[in-house]
Amino acid sequence: MIKELSRTRLLWDSLILALILVSCVMVPYQFAFNQGSALSGFQVIYLIDLFFIVDIYLNCCTTFRRHGVEVSDRPSCTKRYARRMMAVDVLGSLPLDLVAWVLIGNGQFLGGSLVLALRLLRLLRIVRLFVILKRWEAFSWSNPGTLKVVKFLVSILLLMHWLACIWFFSAFASGFPANSWATRAGISDSGAIAQYIRSIYWTITTMTTVGYGDITPARSAEYVLSAIIMLMGASLYAFIIGSIASLLGSIQAAKNSHWERIDSVTEFLRQRQVPAEIDAKVRNYYEYVWEHDRGMNKNEMLNDLPAPLRLEILLHLASNILETVPLFKNCSPTLRDEMLISLESRTFTPGSNIAGEGEIGRSVYFIVEGNVEIISTETEKSWGTLGEGDYFGFLSMVLGERRTATTRAVGFCDLLILDRENFNRIKAEFPEFSDVLKRASAERTEQISELVLEGIIL
Repeated sequence: MIKELSRTRLLWDSLILALILVSCVMVPYQFAFNQGSALSGFQVIYLIDLFFIVDIYLNCCTTFRRHGVEVSDRPSCTKRYARRMMAVDVLGSLPLDLVAWVLIGNGQFLGGSLVLALRLLRLLRIVRLFVILKRWEAFSWSNPGTLKVVKFLVSILLLMHWLACIWFFSAFASGFPANSWATRAGISDSGAIAQYIRSIYWTITTMTTVGYGDITPARSAEYVLSAIIMLMGASLYAFIIGSIASLLGSIQAAKNSHWERIDSVTEFLRQRQVPAEIDAKVRNYYEYVWEHDRGMNKNEMLNDLPAPLRLEILLHLASNILETVPLFKNCSPTLRDEMLISLESRTFTPGSNIAGEGEIGRSVYFIVEGNVEIISTETEKSWGTLGEGDYFGFLSMVLGERRTATTRAVGFCDLLILDRENFNRIKAEFPEFSDVLKRASAERTEQISELVLEGIIL
């Protein structure tokens, strides 16, 4: 079985998506502009058919999700595919045009080739395009808003291409009479490329309601077709502009919301006549939060998740401190998980004090990213810096003594904080926690040991 969101399925779907676009462009173009040879380009068409026949088989072997659970039972996957898409995919891949050529030759259909008309059934593959794009929306790397824009633009471009083919075929099927638009435009004997350019030009000017009037209908069939296309264009024009604006806005929704919040806070600070340097620090903080976390509150984002799933994410996010901090290395998995899920994430700006000298410790701080300087506020003496994987605040909280130095963020620092309440709760619920604390204290880094010898308690 092939997993629906696997890399293998992604690569195959990318190939199928490209072949769908080729089919949807080539087949109507041949029907309208290349009627001289019914089997023109048949090698490419039938080679593409082989890929879609393989795709039908693979779709029977691809898992799907039902109510958030991946179903990998092959009979269930085949039954679901057969009920939803198999008929369309099979009809769009059967070489009925080749069968007709072998049995009855190149007959006529609406003034054109029957073989090429049957080949138009391959346009049913457009349904597969939307299925693939919908599947991609479930990928973590994809942006649903971007995919919607892509889907919308592809639909509009293909529609214009098909209408251009229909517009030219209306003149071709009648044998290019003297009053047809193609004859009056002088392209009835031109090459296929020139004919297509004039056809797509008329379609675009008509659908966008520009209508220069240099190509106009003269026959009843052309008037009817023009009226239909103009009605479609009038409806689509406003829809196109509104939808693209809405979709582009949805892509930037998170960013716009974040910067609107920044502008609101900045305006509030200006009304209160807060100094410009503080205002700059606030904006720098919000810029860092956007670049680092896309403006999302990490603590609130995970609250809605069930505890086991939230824990799995936290184990990944805190993998560096789990491997380096003795307090976590010496824990059993159960105790480690309980400590980890009790941590609160917080970001400190450059130059801000994290834990002040003279305070009694109420939290343990674990450094996830950034550097923290240890300084004496009275003498401004620096006792060095702590980096990723280090932690502090442990001794002050356990011993109940006041800190004898201040910890200050050198740059932006991301910390995980375990407060006293959770610390005491874990200590009461897990008897092994006391032994873990003793082993962790014995394994503190050489730098921390030197600080203790100097009388520095953090």
